[in-house]
Amino acid sequence: MTIAIAALAAALLGAAGPYVMRRIPEPPEPDEGKVTYEALSHTKGLTVGLALGAAVMAGVVAWRIDHAELVPVWVLVTGVGSWLVFIDWRTRLLPYVIVAPTYLATLLLVGLGALLLRDVHVLVDALVANVVVYVIYRILHAIARGAFGFGDVRLAGLLAPALGALGTNEVLVGMYAGFILGAVFGVVLSRLKLVDPKSYAFGPYMVVGAVIGAAWGPSLYSF
Repeated sequence: MTIAIAALAAALLGAAGPYVMRRIPEPPEPDEGKVTYEALSHTKGLTVGLALGAAVMAGVVAWRIDHAELVPVWVLVTGVGSWLVFIDWRTRLLPYVIVAPTYLATLLLVGLGALLLRDVHVLVDALVANVVVYVIYRILHAIARGAFGFGDVRLAGLLAPALGALGTNEVLVGMYAGFILGAVFGVVLSRLKLVDPKSYAFGPYMVVGAVIGAAWGPSLYSF
């Protein structure tokens, strides 16, 4: 029942993506040739695609994690994450107006989960993961600006507390999986000339990597 409810809730949130996209303000000085958010929102099959993607990700996490109290966190992360995956893939941007409020809502839901579980360590671990992962990504951004945009830094700060609430192994696997997926698919897609090897979206791999970490973190880490 929890899995079905989580998948349905995430699907509904994912399906709201086109509506939200139409209301995202465009950058003051948009890049030449950039697809507008308004145009993105009218992509054929987008509503269904976002709903299905969010439902699958949320369902997988709900199936694998032990505490139902933390499932709402992942309904939010996967629902909004489906929007961010699509937007970043098409524009190479992760809108602050989406990431920032989602980050705050994620922290609130983690706090609620900790309260329901009566375990303050859940919130503490989430905040520690938030700080550590954010600092690591800030360093990576400073060292390799071409590979990591600041939007990726913000996204890492959003995903880290959701993973940290589940455990250290989930954080390690979730973040590392994003790097592996980004490296492997980045090479493959660049060789197929489907992406520019000097500029491609890393956000989608981060979101999928986080789902992998949440669902299979402990087992993959021990492996």
